[in-house]
Amino acid sequence: MIFTLHGWSFDRHVWKGTPFEDGNHMELPGHGESPFKTTNLLKLSEEIGEIIPEGTTLVGWSLGATISLLVGALYPEKVERLILIAPTVRFSGVSQPEVVVERFLKKLKRNFQKTVLEFRNLCSEENFPIPELNPETATELLKNFAHFDLSPYLKRVEVPVEIAVGEEDRITGVEGALSVFKVLKKVRLTVYPKKDHLTALYSLSV
Repeated sequence: MIFTLHGWSFDRHVWKGTPFEDGNHMELPGHGESPFKTTNLLKLSEEIGEIIPEGTTLVGWSLGATISLLVGALYPEKVERLILIAPTVRFSGVSQPEVVVERFLKKLKRNFQKTVLEFRNLCSEENFPIPELNPETATELLKNFAHFDLSPYLKRVEVPVEIAVGEEDRITGVEGALSVFKVLKKVRLTVYPKKDHLTALYSLSV
């Protein structure tokens, strides 16, 4: 059974047109109609780990990839396989300079809608609808993601992992994908030429 987790400022509709269109789409706190409230990544991963069944394939994109890896590390008896698009060990300091991340978080607090639009333009030139977002929850979730270090958890992931990233990804970047790839055991990495943070989703063939 396939469960998906989208990236920041998107929602379940991002999976339309991908190989995972018919999966069970979970929405992150502060996004769309998410039932989840906590912005603590570990607690959120535990909530998700409790509701997924055994034999689950978790598909995570960007922030969703971090959550998927945590669930895979914490619930190995339930997760059969991980498919990660644009993952990173740590967003701030690996995928983006720390000063850039801190500046972005400050801009979010000053003008949430405008800053979300700027972020989406960095994700891709493709125009994709912005879902209903709770500014406070979404900002706190991004802040927690930006500073979260996956390193201690990656070594606990034993299941097969597929990693995909766009060559022109300006958000988590090829560097972020490599930072995860280098640590995992049963892993394969595909870099899609001329694809960005968003369009890599639509290049997958599974």
